[in-house]
Amino acid sequence: MENKFRNEIHANEIVLLAYYIAAINIEAVYHGLQGSDYVPFEGICLTDTFQMYESDDLISHYMPDNSERRKRQKATDIRVIVGNPPYSASQGSANDDNANVSYSGLDERIRATYADRSRAGMKNALHDSYIRAIRWGSDRIGDAGVMAYVCNAGWIDGNAADGLRSCLRACPEMS
Repeated sequence: MENKFRNEIHANEIVLLAYYIAAINIEAVYHGLQGSDYVPFEGICLTDTFQMYESDDLISHYMPDNSERRKRQKATDIRVIVGNPPYSASQGSANDDNANVSYSGLDERIRATYADRSRAGMKNALHDSYIRAIRWGSDRIGDAGVMAYVCNAGWIDGNAADGLRSCLRACPEMS
């Protein structure tokens, strides 16, 4: 249990309050089960998960501990991903509740896989956070692993998702 807590559980959160709540919850469960001396959870990163793989850590000198956690997580062979992607479809302005962010590398992977296999004329829905999470996760775990996401089911029947469904049927590689 201690090895899992210290080395095998990773969490990312971009909202500061949610970051602290997640860390406290993970620590409380661990210490409730172990009953040992307090050990802080060092597997959490204050980061945008998708952005973490787009560019270098631009604030590493301001948050060196967080930067080291990000590096460690990126170097870890991860086989299970559980996530709750933010809902952001059809939002394009900073004034919206959760405006879309561009992730050039991730969006290119979506274009090269899901969009290329889609027969839909409009493919903007493929840049929904849920579909991005599936693309990112399948790239992250490769051909061996499990992904579980909290999401709505709207994208399952959408026209633009036909390319995604095609890739899902082509498992395990989910190219």
